[in-house]
Amino acid sequence: MRVLMATDHYYPYPGGITEHTYHLSRELIRLGIEVEILTSNFPHQFVEEPPDAKNIKVHRVGKSYYIRANKSQTCFSFSRKITTQIKDIIENGNYDIVHSQNSVAPTIPFLSLLYSKSVNFATFHSYHGFSLGYELFKPLLLPVYTKLDGKIFVSKPALETIARHFPIGEHRIIPNGIDVEKFNPEGEKYPFPFEKRDGEIYILFVGRLELRKGTRYLIQAFNTIGKKYTNTRLIIGGDGPLRKSLEKMVKRDVSDRVHFLGFVSSHKLPDLYRSCDIFVSPAIGGESFGIVLLEAMASGKPVIASDNEGYRELVSEGVDGFLFKRKDVAELINKLEILIENPELRHKLGESARLKALNYSWTKIAREVLDYYEYALRKRNENSYH
Repeated sequence: MRVLMATDHYYPYPGGITEHTYHLSRELIRLGIEVEILTSNFPHQFVEEPPDAKNIKVHRVGKSYYIRANKSQTCFSFSRKITTQIKDIIENGNYDIVHSQNSVAPTIPFLSLLYSKSVNFATFHSYHGFSLGYELFKPLLLPVYTKLDGKIFVSKPALETIARHFPIGEHRIIPNGIDVEKFNPEGEKYPFPFEKRDGEIYILFVGRLELRKGTRYLIQAFNTIGKKYTNTRLIIGGDGPLRKSLEKMVKRDVSDRVHFLGFVSSHKLPDLYRSCDIFVSPAIGGESFGIVLLEAMASGKPVIASDNEGYRELVSEGVDGFLFKRKDVAELINKLEILIENPELRHKLGESARLKALNYSWTKIAREVLDYYEYALRKRNENSYH
């Protein structure tokens, strides 16, 4: 079986879709599938790709441009020759499956599906409210959407987003996966420029410093928590447009225990998760699935997350973590206090979190996707006989 993954997001551009595309492709190759990736040329070297990513054949077309969307940053690809380039790759590739990793959105996924005569798949990652873009471009997108033989949604919220604009039809919900070997409780710790004292508790946030990640609410909570519990530190891993304003929010009497690490490379990220005691993700919306939560859980850490659509599917209250009402600083403080004061509970929740994360291993997820591929191919073949 030959599969083409079509995506505007791939290395060196960071993000959940990039990681999803890489890990799914790698696992499918391990299962004996031939996988190639069709993506863009990126003007900046954002992140280094994993060493074994070089084993995956990558076609690059067009040039990537960055835009604001859904309170975050995304990208699309363009050049004068991009249509011809994609058409040639599709027609000459002899692919059994063409799989878009960016729904049916322009540019690379849309054009790949448009010209494909193979069995067509799309994975829908995003969650957001009403989309003006989908409605405006519905006449353009619908003919490509109806060509899909299989639709994969990473969560129910992702499905609900598309259901507002298009008929759902044939589909499966297959969640994002996690590299449970890379993210695990045993291994190196992050090389902080300070030593951890006995009894000290590290509270960790990882993510892009932008509005929808809700980092400001965690800082507000720590301004109170940090004064009451002087054995705590707040570690913020990630960078973004709000960094300077977030740094200014930190009160002076806790500022020596709030640390902005900036960008953390992918190979250091597991060390960072292992080094914390509590992981917090206070996102205010737009999360269809909690990748960072899953990474922390796989690392054996209890999580505290805002009660948004994507997170509540992953966190079991009081079993592997806690949920709090979005933007509710007082409730976040309460959940933090519970875990700060109960080391046994932190350990118990962390163990449960690790066990849950094992259900999301990329090996398991890839087998589910492959099963769906085989089902769609059988269905196409059966229909061709009638």
